[in-house]
Amino acid sequence: MKQKLICLLLAVMMILGVLTGCRAQNAPSDSAAANGSDAEQEETMTSPEQETKTDSSEEGSGVVLPTASPLGFTDFDSRLIAFLLDSGKTDENFAVSPLSFRAALALAGAGAEGETLNQLLAVMGFSSVEDMNAWYASVLDGTDEFATLTQPGFSEEKSQSAYRVVNSVWKNEDLPGEFREAYVREVAEKFRADASSAPAAQLANAVNAWVNEQTNGLIPKLLNNASDSSAVLVNALYLKTGWREPFKAAGEADFTGADGSIGQKEYMEITGKYDYYEDDACQLVTVPLQGGITMIFVLGDAKNLPQKLSRAESARVHITVPKFDLETSLDDGELKQFLCSLGCTKLFSDAAEFAPMFTAPLCVDEIIQKSKVKIYEEGLEASAATGMIMKNTAVLNPEQPKEFRADHAFSFYITQGTETQELLFWGQIVR
Repeated sequence: MKQKLICLLLAVMMILGVLTGCRAQNAPSDSAAANGSDAEQEETMTSPEQETKTDSSEEGSGVVLPTASPLGFTDFDSRLIAFLLDSGKTDENFAVSPLSFRAALALAGAGAEGETLNQLLAVMGFSSVEDMNAWYASVLDGTDEFATLTQPGFSEEKSQSAYRVVNSVWKNEDLPGEFREAYVREVAEKFRADASSAPAAQLANAVNAWVNEQTNGLIPKLLNNASDSSAVLVNALYLKTGWREPFKAAGEADFTGADGSIGQKEYMEITGKYDYYEDDACQLVTVPLQGGITMIFVLGDAKNLPQKLSRAESARVHITVPKFDLETSLDDGELKQFLCSLGCTKLFSDAAEFAPMFTAPLCVDEIIQKSKVKIYEEGLEASAATGMIMKNTAVLNPEQPKEFRADHAFSFYITQGTETQELLFWGQIVR
């Protein structure tokens, strides 16, 4: 049970991107934590420690194999966060869902072969398709377990507590190719994914409507346009749950950003027994939610986070944190660049191997993700949607029509009959 709860912790932990935003100068003492006097100081998450290795069975491929930490955090997760920070988001509020991203990659892996499949498995940290499928089965187990652990009574507006991870695959009806029946069966069985289609002009709207429904309206629009896309693979993740013990409103107060600027935020607070850790560079506290979910707040350096979490001890802590409503769009090539930085490049090339998925040659054109996370006194609501947009690599050009342009003198005939035609009218237009 504890291991499963830790896996669920990973999902929420990575959706939040460990709340990057500000950098602590010095971690406060235990006594400071107890009265909450330093809960508003500036904080940040520095790039997670990276330990990697190269697949010895594919010398020269350059593919980086993720390694798992003792608590289940993979190098894929840490590298993704580090890559986004290094790409210019250090001074931005943002969130990312490694789980949603990885699930979309798994949908592609289910329809890939050859070097394309090998690279996808390696970057996700799996040694085989069976390992990938077993991982996703554990994700589904986590959603089922959430339902059994969530306490009744938490609700906001019309929605009850929920945690779901869902998938769908979409085909452009106006472009060549079809999903292969074996692939449709595979993703339905292993990923509970529905297969749908829509005309080119309606494909984006159809995908957006599905994402909007699956995320309870948190992400109303994932795609701007998909008329030139042959297929779209989509994952959606939605989480809503309440704190084990609700926070209380703490009013408005200063918030110091990473650049030293000071603004105002609405805060909430609570005092109780929580798993707590601090050292010279870091202070963290874990706050449990219903359904086995945990949220981790980190002040200072988040390197070696799993090890620090393993050393956290129960203590009486007064917690003061700002409420927030955070939206992030990763739609400028960031996720594609991340995969390429790890050597996973074949899926983006004209030589991509997706024959088990589609009857026409495909490659991945772009990968986008949108996420939204908000926390408030009663609980949290978070969602992410990842879309893998695929295009034909060898679209058959239709036969070019002959040109008949009657812009000069011409004659015409009007006839009746099929086998023997009677000339009814003849004429000409000469001026």
